This record gives sequence, C-alpha cells and structure tokens, in this order.
Amino acid sequence: MTNPPPPRIARRTVPGTPVTLSVVSVSLDPPAVAPPAADARSVALLRRAREVGVTTFDVARARFPARAERLIATAFPSSDPDLVVIVGRSIESLAAERGPTDEPGHGGSLAEALQSSLEQSRRRLAPVPLSVLEWDMGNGGGTTGGDAHPWALLVPDTYRPPLIRALRVRPELSALPTLPDSAQLYSGEFSLLDEGVAPLFDSGPPRPEAGLIAHNPFGDGRLDGTRFAARSVPGEPGQGPVDVRRLHAEFDPVLRLGFLTEDRRRTLAQAALHFVLRWPWVATCVIPLPAPERFDEILGYGSTPPLTDEELTRLSRVK
Repeated sequence: MTNPPPPRIARRTVPGTPVTLSVVSVSLDPPAVAPPAADARSVALLRRAREVGVTTFDVARARFPARAERLIATAFPSSDPDLVVIVGRSIESLAAERGPTDEPGHGGSLAEALQSSLEQSRRRLAPVPLSVLEWDMGNGGGTTGGDAHPWALLVPDTYRPPLIRALRVRPELSALPTLPDSAQLYSGEFSLLDEGVAPLFDSGPPRPEAGLIAHNPFGDGRLDGTRFAARSVPGEPGQGPVDVRRLHAEFDPVLRLGFLTEDRRRTLAQAALHFVLRWPWVATCVIPLPAPERFDEILGYGSTPPLTDEELTRLSRVK
C-alpha cells in the first residue's frame, strides 16, 4: 500500500500585486561543484516540489546562485506562468561580479550594474521568469524606520518582465522602512526559536499592505533535526572538545518545545511551519530543499493539525 501524496501547498497574494507565492518556498543552495548524480537528484526534487504545489523558488542567499539558477531552469524547461524565482543582490554581490580586468570606477552606474546582473540571471533561468528581487542593504541600512534607501529606484518600473522588489530587514530596525512600491515586501528571519523581525510587523501602526518572506523557520536546523545530525559524531578529526554548556544553550530551547509533538500528531519541523505561516503578514516561508527521506514530512505539514490556542499560550510561556 503506497502512502498518499502530500496535500498541495497553498498560495498567498503579495499585497499590492496580482502575484501569488506558494506559502512554502524552496531555496536551492548547491555547492560550487557537484557530481551529475547530485544535480540530477536536485532537479528531480525540484520537480517533485512543483507537483505538490510549490511555485516559489529562492536563490537569494545561495552561495553559488548562478548554479542554482541553472538547476531551476533544467528542472522546468517549459513555460510555467505560476513559477516565481526570488534572487538576491547587494552592492557587495554586484562588486563581486566585476570581471578581473575591470578597473575601479568603471562599469557604469550602480543601476546599470544591477540591470546587467539581473539580465544574466534572466538568461540563466529562461524560460522560468525572474519575479522577485531581494535587495540587501547590509548593516549600513540604518536602524530606524521612515523612508527607505533609494535602492528600489535602481530597477525602474519599466523593467520587463516586471519585478517585485523586496528589502531585507534585520531585527535591530526600530520600524519597517516605507518602500516606494505598491508591494511593501520585506525579507527576514523568523522562527519558533527566534522572533527575528516579527516585532517590526506586530508593533506600531498596522501595516496591512506589508508582507514578509520568512527565512530560517527551522532555527538553523535545530527544529528539523539537521543541526543535531551535524553534531551526532562529536570528536571527529579537526573538531575540538565538546562544549557541553554551548550544546545546552543551543538545544535546551528545543527540548522545551516537546509538547508540540505530543501524541505524535506532528513533527517539530511541521509545527515550525504551522507557527510561522499562522501570521497573515507572512507572504511565504522559505525552507531548504528537503532531502528525499524528509520530503513528504516537510512538504506534507498541511496534513497535520495546526497549533491550538492552548499550545500558543504555552509557547508564550516557554519563550
């Protein structure tokens, strides 16, 4: 008897636009070099994710985004109007793209460099559309709200196909910057273990037009077990002695969440997704491409019960 397929992933509309994102986005972060079998497995998993309703794929924080873009194009060689790809740029990333013969001060304006860079992504992704640009202002982006840096003006509204522009924000901001777009879309971290940028959406005047691309919902791998797996063999060559105090600091908060998995109704990873996606201002939640053995569990989170009011009350006590 075969297991039923995971329920299809729902979608949410980006405020101020007709564009929809799957509530769970899959990020792709391949290594610089991989054997053909590894790339073929990634392509197969991307297609499998699309079959269960994932339409949004994220390469904004990939170490080698060009490779990730090519793998997405390989996975989806035919036009699919529902697909959305999120790419990332910053002044630092644009500088890194300069050729070795470029001289300082040459290469045109920042806007021209950005447009050239995006055009390269479009060519690598074709026929998959490049839909969302996540701009990282870095730590120099300021710690107060108000008007945003004129980063968004670097990509004019006449850019085709149209781009939705998202601004990466950090918890130290006192308020969300106001963006010069109808889509007030932001990107930042948020999980059961770390409220991250959530206070920027919950405090101050209501911002119903604001949406968040939520990253790191598994708390650096502590909520889906991948961090535990990385620590499963202490004392390997090259490792120092196990720091028990540090292990307690990392994992004791996870143990306090055990009540979310009582009666085996859901795994902690599934609870983590339910928690992040219960907030209406979360436009999509970005997770790593699941391993084959975890695929149905992670992307099938919707078949498990959502968090109850009692559980949410207990969460407010354990955090």
